[in-house]
Amino acid sequence: MQLPDKQPLMENVVVTSAGELKNLVEKGLSKGNGAFLKIFAKDSSGKYYLTILLDRSKILAAECLLVDKKQNLSGEEAISVLKSLIGKPMVVDVYDLDELEIKLSIADNVDVYVQTPKTSLAEFFETGEEGPPTKTEEMKATATATVTKSEIPATLPVVEKVKAEERAEEAAEKKQEIVPEEPKPAPMPTEEKKAAPAGKPEVVVNLSGGSVPERAFQLYAEDLLKEAKRIRGLRINRIEFDANVGEGVAYLNVRIYGNSDGSARDIEIAEKRMLHAVSKYAPVLLREAEVKPIVKDVSVVIDGQEVKPQEIVDKDKKKTGNVTKDGRISLAVLEDVWPYFSAYARTVITEIESAGIRVKKAYFDVKGRREFEINLSMVAEAGMAKEAVERIARDVLTRHARELGRSLKRYITVHNIDVEVLTPAVTSKAARETTVVTSSKAAEVLAKKELLEKEVEQLLKQAGIDELAPFTEEKKKEAEETMLKGRIEPAIETLKTRIHAEMKLIPRVTFKWLKLNHEIKDSTIQLDIEASFLREETGGLFGSFSGVSDSKIKKDIEDAIRRILREVSKEYSIRIELRRLNIIIR
Repeated sequence: MQLPDKQPLMENVVVTSAGELKNLVEKGLSKGNGAFLKIFAKDSSGKYYLTILLDRSKILAAECLLVDKKQNLSGEEAISVLKSLIGKPMVVDVYDLDELEIKLSIADNVDVYVQTPKTSLAEFFETGEEGPPTKTEEMKATATATVTKSEIPATLPVVEKVKAEERAEEAAEKKQEIVPEEPKPAPMPTEEKKAAPAGKPEVVVNLSGGSVPERAFQLYAEDLLKEAKRIRGLRINRIEFDANVGEGVAYLNVRIYGNSDGSARDIEIAEKRMLHAVSKYAPVLLREAEVKPIVKDVSVVIDGQEVKPQEIVDKDKKKTGNVTKDGRISLAVLEDVWPYFSAYARTVITEIESAGIRVKKAYFDVKGRREFEINLSMVAEAGMAKEAVERIARDVLTRHARELGRSLKRYITVHNIDVEVLTPAVTSKAARETTVVTSSKAAEVLAKKELLEKEVEQLLKQAGIDELAPFTEEKKKEAEETMLKGRIEPAIETLKTRIHAEMKLIPRVTFKWLKLNHEIKDSTIQLDIEASFLREETGGLFGSFSGVSDSKIKKDIEDAIRRILREVSKEYSIRIELRRLNIIIR
């Protein structure tokens, strides 16, 4: 198991009983909220290296390496081995852990933690103290007692005989403490010596363009093999490095070949941990050879099955998606804290809207891993200045960020707030209310107008004049077009503003420019739209592998544009058609 980088509280302490081991555990727990034990022991079956993670009341995780067999045991099997070794000489290192270090240790060894039954310390040591002696111990005790008692002369006086028996018992105890068949082990070796494989895996280094000392790659491979030793059931057979060396830089392709006797879940964990190990230990090349490593491609082949870095699913993966069903609020943040920040986004938007600001679209981009930085891009309708909207939004975001930071025990800041303020649109209903005269006097005038038109048409028919009909239809058409133009111009302006604002919120790309041309055909507006975007590369060592395809981004952009067209068409009671759409992503 992995342990936070720290010095042991007690090192190379030899214990020979459950009581002594219990005292060591209590000393470790007295210095912190938990403890981590490294135990080295041996018996007639072989050598054992155990790692035990504890809190104040129970065993959290246990793992055992059978050194001779190169076999890992976890959970209940490891605890059983430890129980069988109690009473035999053991070399123990004790590390005291605070609450944060316990959490980090659990996270680093979550596969072992899940497999380990949470055994009470009181129950464990009670079982260890009351457990029956092994057959070997019984034989040694019987033989020692027989020899020592037989050495006492029968002719001695009673008092001297009792004293002689006492001296014999003391000698027996000393002999039992120093058993020639089971000498005390030497101080615990370093982790590198314990992890040394019987048959060393093959390391192949292919260099082009320059030279790098082979020792640097050997150390890199040794670090990868150490990591593999911590993974249950994994055996590494071959490591290949293809390095293209430039001026102070080495571009790496790393391939790892191995086998596993674990379950499908164990193999999946092994693949992901080895992929991370490649980037984790790459800086050894910078330290040893003074070249900056840039990992271009990685593959791990276990039992003939290859896995690529894009299959990594861990706490470093960033999730981008909608927080609400209507897609009005979207969020980009690490997967493991997505539930917290999605609730945060909904809460702050609700509070902002209670201040009289109608949020049309909001995109939260939360950067960082150990510390978080919140960036908000928002489009809203408000009857106030842009500066006032930004001030209200920043106050709300900062206040709730402090509360969330206390809950997560992380440092959270509000960095950038970009607000696009739209003037409240005049709806079609409001437009009709301004054009329709509701007074009784106006209604009377309109009724008289209709009667006069009917009388004029009747008189024209009686006179046999029909040429005026086309002229009347043309006038009606002109009047309709004039009325339509009065709604088209503000609709087009609103359309441009909203599309421009919405395009700024599209994740993974940067909006560059927009061209919008329109043509009126009958009573329909036909649009030609062209938009240009700059593709953003995601961060991280494997960023180039984890991006989203251009087709997916283009579909998101098209969906957003069509949604805006529907909204504006409904508001202004105008039919709008998208005749041509060209999306450019560079």
